[in-house]
Amino acid sequence: MAKIIEIRTIKKMGKQVSIFALALLFVGYISSCNSGSNNANNDPLYGDTTLSLAVQEWSKRIAKYPENDEYRYGRGMELAKDKRFTLAIPDFDKAVELKPNESKYYLARAENYMGLNETKKALADYEKAVEVDSKNEKALTSLGQFYLFVRQFENSLNVFKKLEKEFPSNADGHFYQGMVQKEMGDTAAAIKSFENAVQIDLNHYNAHIQLGHMYSEQNDELGLTYFKKAIDADEYSDEAHYGLGLLYQRLGELDSAIVNYQRTIDINARHYFAYYNTGYIMFSQNNWDRAIEHFRIAIKFAPDFAKGHYMLGLSNEGKDNFDQAKVHYERCLQVDPNFELAKERLNALNM
Repeated sequence: MAKIIEIRTIKKMGKQVSIFALALLFVGYISSCNSGSNNANNDPLYGDTTLSLAVQEWSKRIAKYPENDEYRYGRGMELAKDKRFTLAIPDFDKAVELKPNESKYYLARAENYMGLNETKKALADYEKAVEVDSKNEKALTSLGQFYLFVRQFENSLNVFKKLEKEFPSNADGHFYQGMVQKEMGDTAAAIKSFENAVQIDLNHYNAHIQLGHMYSEQNDELGLTYFKKAIDADEYSDEAHYGLGLLYQRLGELDSAIVNYQRTIDINARHYFAYYNTGYIMFSQNNWDRAIEHFRIAIKFAPDFAKGHYMLGLSNEGKDNFDQAKVHYERCLQVDPNFELAKERLNALNM
């Protein structure tokens, strides 16, 4: 802005700013306006009406205050909401440049890099976020999750143990420790971590689901309790109802299994495993027609489901429909040429 020089002209009746001073004042005003205009023009997003109204509002603020890191962060977050990751990253770059010790800026940029599948850059930012703020709960969680995602289990476990130390009441920290331990094959440790998570958060859906599955694999009826708690947390979870049905089936409580498979189908009409397992129960009871009905629906939604074709073959054999059984054994082998049981049945029918 031009420097304003006050020139006073002495008049008989008082003082007055000279025309020259007013001219300088006007020049200064024009210079200020042009400066704002240049800032706007230097911003490639300024005036872009294809962007959301929220982004446009942030652009107006940035035009006036281009060195405001929070404005850059705010616009970047709005762009990220619209999945405009490439456009968002320069704003986060600028925010980092302006305030390099702000953890949330690195986290935001990392998440955008993840959206672009640039995992190496994302990792660098997650690590930097923890470096500048080693006790940041979100930064620790994000870094641990990233290590888990790329299967660096030891690194992930170390981060989540640090999270547990800093934030012992963080249920997700215990949950993700359990996920890492499960991947590492330490079932006992995983169960303990998941149980810690549900002790802290009684409605921790994911921990209840994991405990349900782990006890189900051991044919332990304790899994029923955890699946039911998962359903309490989310009554419309097809995963929880299916898991409950599967454990009932494993425990030989077939009527309860069918009830929960039907509930699974009510929630997710394309859940082909629920149809398949119901068909299997019907098959075990020699109810060939009901079995065929459910296996047919299963392969309708999953045409490459080899077991579905195989069980259709067996069910048709049960009805003495041998030609139809051959058709399904052949289809099974088209999907999976190494399905030995289908080969055996087909060879037996062709003898």
